[in-house]
Amino acid sequence: MGDSSQTIVVAGGSLAGHTVVTELERHGFAGRIIWVRGREGTAPYSRPALSKELIQGKVTAETIRLPVPQPYGPRTRIMDGAVCARLDPHADRVLVTRTDLENRVVGREDRAGPDEQWISFDALFVCTGTHARVPGAFAGLPGVHSLRTLADAERIKERLAVRPRTVVVGAGLVGSEMAASLRSCGLPVELIVQGRLPMEAVFGAELGRFCLEQHHANGVTTRLGTTVTGLSAAGPRGPVTLTYDDGRQSTADMVVLGLGAVTSCDWLDGCGLDLSDGLGCDEAPRTARPNILAAGDVANWRHPLFGHRMRVEHWSNASAQARHAVESWLAGQEGRRPPAFADVPYFWSDQYGLKYQMVGHARGHDEVRVEEAGTGGYPFVTYLREGRVVAAAGVNAPRAVMRTKA
Repeated sequence: MGDSSQTIVVAGGSLAGHTVVTELERHGFAGRIIWVRGREGTAPYSRPALSKELIQGKVTAETIRLPVPQPYGPRTRIMDGAVCARLDPHADRVLVTRTDLENRVVGREDRAGPDEQWISFDALFVCTGTHARVPGAFAGLPGVHSLRTLADAERIKERLAVRPRTVVVGAGLVGSEMAASLRSCGLPVELIVQGRLPMEAVFGAELGRFCLEQHHANGVTTRLGTTVTGLSAAGPRGPVTLTYDDGRQSTADMVVLGLGAVTSCDWLDGCGLDLSDGLGCDEAPRTARPNILAAGDVANWRHPLFGHRMRVEHWSNASAQARHAVESWLAGQEGRRPPAFADVPYFWSDQYGLKYQMVGHARGHDEVRVEEAGTGGYPFVTYLREGRVVAAAGVNAPRAVMRTKA
């Protein structure tokens, strides 16, 4: 498949990038694949396990590695500890560097340093995902952690041996999962909820209230409607002082930030592509340069089923969209019209032995229906817009959720 003279560059080493490379190998791509896997310098792994099973000690770093073709094709080159630093706006080539992006020389369009090289491509798959949102004033403080990578999770795990009093800042998916996992380890945990309820931005008020009740039932203390305005550390092992928007303060041995994520596409600045929220794509998902496609957390594409643009930061979407991106590129090579990516978004979250699941996209819903489904009488919620079901979520209700997806 493909011309042996062709070169495909895959930017990003998480699930989406892994899936693109695997799919190209599976289809027998005859050209070169250059996989720029990023700064982590590690083989791909299951990211959802970080805030749950890994923190709780149920799995290890080795057991969450993703399966890979063995061996990779002889024309596949893996570049660990390297990133795509810039896309040439006038040609199909990327600058790959092993140096810190913050320290690179800006404005050199044609010259590369000793740790840099320009790589020309026939197709570029952008799978660079997101990185943890960390306010500049909080970055690098002793005892303050974010959770996005395996290294982040292992640093947090190292601290658990001293049973630290922990404050989790932010109550979205990662924050709520971290609070639940730390409590499952028997640690004292306080959860700072910036909004009214944990996970309300994802599930709405109905499941948000249920989530809050579960945190309280399992011994987590909470501060609702509270923002952390300042953090300061007494020293490498000293307590962290938190200052809140009401002027109050508290201390903790460890602080975990769950403040969301930022798309990792700043290296595309100035190349003429839509970067308003991630990397803008059509339904295929191709960018304004048809030989540049995106998949995973970074992709912002128009969903043909829901009728609007969306960017989905979920594990199942990353693999499905990456497979589709490869199919779209193959269709273009064969002169076929690339198919639209129309998978229904799906994600899950495990907390306190309960499984939260959601399908669809609830944005813009104007009606909510709550009932009980599954065992245990847990809530099942459907979200409607103009009388049409656009999403559903439930707790320990897999059949009801999957039936709605279909």
